[in-house]
Amino acid sequence: MSHTVIIGGGIIGSAIALSLRKRGEQVTIVSRQQGEAAAFAAGGMIAPQAEAIPPSPLLDLSLRSRQFYPDWISELEEMTGLDTGYVPCGILAPVYDLKETQTSPSVEPATWLEQSDLAFYQSGLGKEVKGAWWYPEDAQVDNRALMKTLTAAAQKMGVTLREGVTVKGIQKQKGEITRLRTTAGDIKADTYVLATGSWVKELLPLPVRPIKGQMMSLRMPESPYPIQRVLFGPNTYLIPREDGRLIVGATVEDVGWTDKNTPLGIKTLSDRAIRLYPNLADWSIEETWWGYRPTTPDELPILGQSDYENLFLATGHHRHGILLAPITAELIADLICQQKADPLLAHFSPQRFHSKQTRQWFTTNSMNGHKNGQVSHLSFPTESQPTASQSEDNPLVIAGRTFQSRLLTGSGKYPTPEIMQESIAASGSQIVTVAVRRVQNNAPGHEGLAEAIDWNKIWMLPNTAGCKTAEDAIRVAKLGREMAKLLGQEENNFVKLEVIPEPKHLLPDPIGTLEAAEKLIKEGFAVLPYINADPVLAKRLEEVGCSTVMPLGAPIGSGQGIKTEANVRIIIEEANVPVVVDAGIGSPSEAAYAMELGADALLINSAIALAKNPVAMARAMGLATESGRLAYLAGRIPIKQYASASSPTTGLVGTSHNQS
Repeated sequence: MSHTVIIGGGIIGSAIALSLRKRGEQVTIVSRQQGEAAAFAAGGMIAPQAEAIPPSPLLDLSLRSRQFYPDWISELEEMTGLDTGYVPCGILAPVYDLKETQTSPSVEPATWLEQSDLAFYQSGLGKEVKGAWWYPEDAQVDNRALMKTLTAAAQKMGVTLREGVTVKGIQKQKGEITRLRTTAGDIKADTYVLATGSWVKELLPLPVRPIKGQMMSLRMPESPYPIQRVLFGPNTYLIPREDGRLIVGATVEDVGWTDKNTPLGIKTLSDRAIRLYPNLADWSIEETWWGYRPTTPDELPILGQSDYENLFLATGHHRHGILLAPITAELIADLICQQKADPLLAHFSPQRFHSKQTRQWFTTNSMNGHKNGQVSHLSFPTESQPTASQSEDNPLVIAGRTFQSRLLTGSGKYPTPEIMQESIAASGSQIVTVAVRRVQNNAPGHEGLAEAIDWNKIWMLPNTAGCKTAEDAIRVAKLGREMAKLLGQEENNFVKLEVIPEPKHLLPDPIGTLEAAEKLIKEGFAVLPYINADPVLAKRLEEVGCSTVMPLGAPIGSGQGIKTEANVRIIIEEANVPVVVDAGIGSPSEAAYAMELGADALLINSAIALAKNPVAMARAMGLATESGRLAYLAGRIPIKQYASASSPTTGLVGTSHNQS
């Protein structure tokens, strides 16, 4: 009997432990504090349809897990004699905007209900509710009761639970895990599973961050309780429990490890809940709480074998931990005991974030699970399966240095350093520009910036932001070169040249830019100048030896899109150096369009850093950049004045020619 140690006693770790034990494994769970687990703070919805997960591997995984639930729950309850509060009740998803009904759900059964029909399913909904989708196969479970039952079932099966033990480190040697260093001494096993949710980065450098959610419960009036259905409305959900509690959730706050409930958080929950069901405004609040969702840059879980042969990962489930627990347990247990890798696991591989090849796959094919689009069903690439961009395009070359990504990103304006790091990773960018002056002065948002990025993987592009004259820009460029050397990039002579004399419009000085460029090139710099979309200036800068030209699409930070299209087209046609469109891009469609014009690359900062979800926007911009490039290489059809049929009109059945 081999021994597996599972680090983390939440719902994922406990479910895996039970599945392994049923297969004959000796299993130990090491848990610092089980009450911290995200499952204790969840709502308990089993709702792949109500959450509108688009067609994707995540949807496939979720539907399979929902299918497992009835048998899984029956087994747990029979083993323990405890009630999990599982109810296959269906979920009603009200909408405020009828535009949301234009696209039918991707999974059946689903029924659209007009406003006049809603009372048959749930009376008392707010006047703003225009209709609702009814998903009869979605369900709910009492998450706290489920955790109690699952823990009891695992222990009854012989799983050892070591509660109150903190793993301080993972000992690695020759590609394997040899032991865990814990507060209770060293622990050895044959196999290890890391399932610590939001805290996983304490042990391994995985891109998982906590997303805080605040929740509360209300006491409904005496039965028959007025809310009979789970209501999954826009930005809120109301979950009636059989004991008369009403669970209200949940905020989504990217605030790091900030804890506690806040007045704003509770007000947000209340306002959204009252809008959906006005009568609850007078019900009493029983409890408030908060928790942390373990979230990856693409909001997809990390599942599968790690870079170490005997370490497996099951983390990053975001808001789907309760939903995905049964399927996660089955897939990981099969992988450990039978070396059987379900094809779905490839889409959730941990290697997608740090391997060069799989990072290319990630930026090409992966999109935000339930909010920002579909995840491609393409198979996971191998060395013999190059992507379209790899087989049809040459890489970007600047000053003799080769880059696979054509998206350059900035490092300023992000809410936190962690969001900046995850956004850069999600974008696929290999060049990040850094404002030398602001870093040296520790300007707000730039403290510790130089140390916050792994410069072994990212090429630094020092910029002269804040410089008003050529002389100032030359001085700051030299400081930037020294900064790059101090951070390990000895050969880095790149500089993004900005000479901007006035702060209102932030338009570059053409004379100062040309003057500074000439001097810096003589001193050995690879100069990437930020300029107005001036074809004459662009050609002059190329002639003096600039490595690129970087025309603006619109005023910097404006998000206006490509307002200088005619001049940018001329610059692209005439340039013999890479053309990088810089400034003005506000959306992925604008990024794609700039690439369709023939730009070699883009530099985007504000549109990513200031987005509501910078990580998701970074990924979208990376995808748009590649999509636009492929479209440019493919060549669009000519624009015609009149319609042109897609199918030929000759040779049709019933058509006769040259009849006599």
